[in-house]
Amino acid sequence: MAAENPTTFISYSWDDESHKNWVLGLASRLVENGVSVKLDQWDVPLGHSLTAFMENSVQNCDFTLVVCTPNYTARSIQRKGGVGYEQQIISGQIATGVARSKFIPLIRSGSFNASDPDAALPPHFLGIHALDMRGDVSDETFEDLLRAIYRAPRLSPPALGRKPEFTAQGSRTTVRLATLEIDGFYLNSGVVSAELYPDTFIIPSEDERQSVKPTDLVKLSFELQQLIFEEDEDSAEPEVAGERMWVEVTGQIGPYFVGRLRNQPASYAFVNSDDEEDVHIEKEAPLTFDSEVTFLPEHIISIQTAEEAEESRRLAGL
Repeated sequence: MAAENPTTFISYSWDDESHKNWVLGLASRLVENGVSVKLDQWDVPLGHSLTAFMENSVQNCDFTLVVCTPNYTARSIQRKGGVGYEQQIISGQIATGVARSKFIPLIRSGSFNASDPDAALPPHFLGIHALDMRGDVSDETFEDLLRAIYRAPRLSPPALGRKPEFTAQGSRTTVRLATLEIDGFYLNSGVVSAELYPDTFIIPSEDERQSVKPTDLVKLSFELQQLIFEEDEDSAEPEVAGERMWVEVTGQIGPYFVGRLRNQPASYAFVNSDDEEDVHIEKEAPLTFDSEVTFLPEHIISIQTAEEAEESRRLAGL
């Protein structure tokens, strides 16, 4: 984590007055943005040691900004003047294990290509991510430099997800939601219900619903096709009954969650009591305790983690 006011030393060659003024402007702009800058133009009065200033600055500052030009590179390679001396210090620091990220090359003029006559990067900075500051420096480019100094990148990696559930060879390859016509039941969308009845139908947040994990219990709203109806009723279509039941999450396949039903549907509780003369059983119950259920985050209307479920059982004396 960067300091509140990070310190930087600017290493550059005195190519000409225009270049010195550009460096001075860059340093001033950094200071205006909370960066403490060590610069020879304002830190080394007449009669003071430039070499001592260079040594202390390179060693003690959080960063060294290396303003690269063809002249800077030539002096660096030939170890001439102040640039040559600074490069010895920088090379020595790198050799002793100081992180290369402390040294940020800024290309002010010249080429990124090391084989070109006007190559701007010294050899020990080849292969290092350098900031292109040739020509007029845009606000976006300057912000990139500030972000590097403050260690505040524009992009961060997303949160690490869970390991996917891989299907075994020969197992199902198509995942889908249940339908009334094929499976005898379907799931209601908790998101839709919450939008229709915002004052009374409260569901977990999107992040909570997306983050459920194996062994968590989630409550889903089922619509179940009735298996039993009165013989004297001339009903063309069996009725559908709604039930809210708990499902234990077992895994995830793409956007879908998979789980096992942890309730016995009340609608089918009397399926086996078929000795009543006035009822007719159409078919076997399609959904029973431990049936596999596929669902999406939008279907979740309540969540109980494995730890919460265990605590509930403990309090209930189960």
